[in-house]
Amino acid sequence: MNGESCELKGETMEEKKVQEKRGLIYQMSMSILANFTILGPAMSLGYSAVILPTLRSPSSDLPITNDQESWIASAAAFGTPIGCMLSSLIMRRGRRLSLMVTSTFSLIGWFLIYMSTNYDKLVVGRVISGVATGLASVPATVYTAEIAGPLWRGVMVTWSSIAIALGVLLVYIFGYFLQDNWRLLALICGLFPAVSILMMLVSLPESPVWLRDKNRLDEARVVMKKFHGVPKDQPTTSIIEQELNRPKNGLAPKKRSLMKNLMKTSSLKPFFIMMAFFFFQQFSGVFVVVFYAVDITKEAGIEMNAYLGAILIGITRLAGSVLVACGSKKWGRRLPSVISGVGMTVCMGLLSVYLYLTDRGHTIGDRGFIPAFCVLAYIFMSTIGFLTLPFAMVGEIFPSKVKDVLSGLTVCSAYTFSFVIVKCYPDMLVAMGKHGVFLFFAILSLLGTIFVFMCLPETKGKTLNEIDELFSTKKNSGGNKEKMVMMKDLTNA
Repeated sequence: MNGESCELKGETMEEKKVQEKRGLIYQMSMSILANFTILGPAMSLGYSAVILPTLRSPSSDLPITNDQESWIASAAAFGTPIGCMLSSLIMRRGRRLSLMVTSTFSLIGWFLIYMSTNYDKLVVGRVISGVATGLASVPATVYTAEIAGPLWRGVMVTWSSIAIALGVLLVYIFGYFLQDNWRLLALICGLFPAVSILMMLVSLPESPVWLRDKNRLDEARVVMKKFHGVPKDQPTTSIIEQELNRPKNGLAPKKRSLMKNLMKTSSLKPFFIMMAFFFFQQFSGVFVVVFYAVDITKEAGIEMNAYLGAILIGITRLAGSVLVACGSKKWGRRLPSVISGVGMTVCMGLLSVYLYLTDRGHTIGDRGFIPAFCVLAYIFMSTIGFLTLPFAMVGEIFPSKVKDVLSGLTVCSAYTFSFVIVKCYPDMLVAMGKHGVFLFFAILSLLGTIFVFMCLPETKGKTLNEIDELFSTKKNSGGNKEKMVMMKDLTNA
C-alpha cells in the first residue's frame, strides 16, 4: 500500500514538473510574441539617424533645412507621449487590444512615410510612428509581468528592451544597404507590424490578470491553465485558484475609485521614483545617441564610415540588452543601475575632455580610438542599466489597480523629456560646443547615479504583491528594514 502511495506521489511530482516546464515555455512564447510588436515602433527611433544624411545631401529628392532636419528627428519623440497616454486608456480595455492598436499605428506610420512626397507628409508619418512607439512602450512589458511567474519575471520583463535594441539595430543595418532609398526602407520597416498583427490574431491570449481584475473569472481560469501548463481536461490547481481569488483576499479588499487608488502611498512613491529615473535617463543623452547615431559618430571624431559606426552602436546596445536579460535574475535592478551610471559618467566625461583638447588644436595620435571607445562603452554601460531597467520596472513596480494609468503616464513623461532633449540637441551643439554637450551628459549621469543609489528599490525575486507591500504605509517599521535590505543587496550582489 505504501509502495503504491509513493509511486502515485512520484507520478504526481513528475507531472507537476512537466506542467511547470510546459507553462514556462508557453509564458516565454507569448512574451516573445507580445514583444514582437515593439520591433516596428522601435525602428522609428533609429530611422532618423540613417535618413538625415541622405535628405541633407545636394542630390536629395526631398531637400530640407536645418530646422526641418531637427523636426524630422524629433517628430517621433513628439508623438510618443501622445501614444503613452493613449496606451493608458487602451490598456484598461485589454492588454491584447493595446498590442493590436500599437502594431496598427506603426503600420499606418510607416505607410505614410513611404508615400511621402514632401516634408510635411514625412513629418506626419514620423509623428504617427512616434505615437506607435508610445503605444508600444508599456503594454508588452505589463503583459509579460502579468503572465510570468516570479522566478522568471525579472528576466522576461527585460525582453522589451531587447526588442527595442533589435529594432534599432535592424533599421541601422537596412539603412546601410539602402542609404539612398529611404522610402523602400520605410516599406521594409512596415512589414514588421503587419506580421505582428497576423500572429497576434492567431495566437495571443488576453492577460489572465486583466481578465481576473475584470471579474471574467471563467476566461481567466482557462488562460491561467495554459500559462501554468495544465491541460484543458484537468481541474485547476490550488495555485491558479489562489491567483483567481487574490483580489478578494489581498491588501485592498474594499473597492476603491481610481483616484483613491492613485493617491495611495503605494502608488505615489513608485511613480515619483520612476519619474526621476526616467528624467536622468533622458537628460544623460541615451536617446540622443539613438536618434543621431550617424551624426554622433562623426561629431565624436570616430574615424570610420558613419553608417558602420551606427551599426556598431546598435550591436553594442543589443549586446547590453541581452546581458541585462541574462543577468537580471541574479543582479536585480539596483546594482546594474549604479554600475551603469558610473560607467556613463566616466565615458561622457572622458569624451568631453578629448573633444575639448582636440578643439583647441592639441594633437592626439589615437586615430579615433578614444572617441570610438567612449561612445561604444557609453552605449553599453547605459544599456545595462539606465536605458533598459526603467522600462522593465514600469511593468512590475506599480500596483495592478493603477498599473495601466501610472505606467503610461510615467513613460509619457519619459518621452516628453526625450522630445525636449532630441529637439534641443542641435541648438545645444551650437551654444555649448561638442565638448560642452557631452560634459552636460556626464553631469546628469552622475546625478542620476546618486539618485539610483539613494532611492531606487530592489524588486528582484519579489512577487507583484510583495512589491506593492514594499511601498505601502501599512507596515510596522518596514521602511527602515527595507532600506537595510536594499543596502545589503547592493553590497553583496
